[in-house]
Amino acid sequence: MLNGAKVRCRKTALQKIVGSLPPHISEYLKRKYAEATILSCEGRLTEIFILSEELTKVVDKIIAQGLTPYSAGLYLGRLRKGKPSFIPSINILQEIYQETGEVVNALVVAEEGLKPFLYGGDVLRKSVVSCHQPLKKGDVVAILGTDMRVYGLGISKIDGCEELERRKDLDEVASNLFDVGWYIRGEARKERKYKA
Repeated sequence: MLNGAKVRCRKTALQKIVGSLPPHISEYLKRKYAEATILSCEGRLTEIFILSEELTKVVDKIIAQGLTPYSAGLYLGRLRKGKPSFIPSINILQEIYQETGEVVNALVVAEEGLKPFLYGGDVLRKSVVSCHQPLKKGDVVAILGTDMRVYGLGISKIDGCEELERRKDLDEVASNLFDVGWYIRGEARKERKYKA
């Protein structure tokens, strides 16, 4: 728990935030979490969590004590004033892809490209095994391994999968925004969690 002086958390309804989210995420959340409580924690940035009914009661008690929860429930992602305006969590993307069976806005990367990505590297054309629309230059794109697990997020450098085919092998197609390797190397290198 953090002292509530720097971070302010408030509960809100899902309907109040879905307009800020990409369509595939907002549609899924409306179906699966329509009745859930959303915890929005604002400080230097705004982080969004999905709370169950039981967890909402616990958070209410924490807030009533003048404390601010550092994290609670399922981490949905981060809202920003700049572009991209929403950075989803890899957990919510993994859940969406597994439960719907539909992978969208993603690049599947071969192992030889995934390893450098997990050390903070960018995604090169030659390592992309498949591309899943819609992709728009400057938007957040999920980076998956061939096992179809989400290993991180990138900022797309291409406008659609058609452009991917026209790129040279060593062209950067997504810059690393976040990768799960951060949890291992982040503290030692004083690296920011998200590069945006």
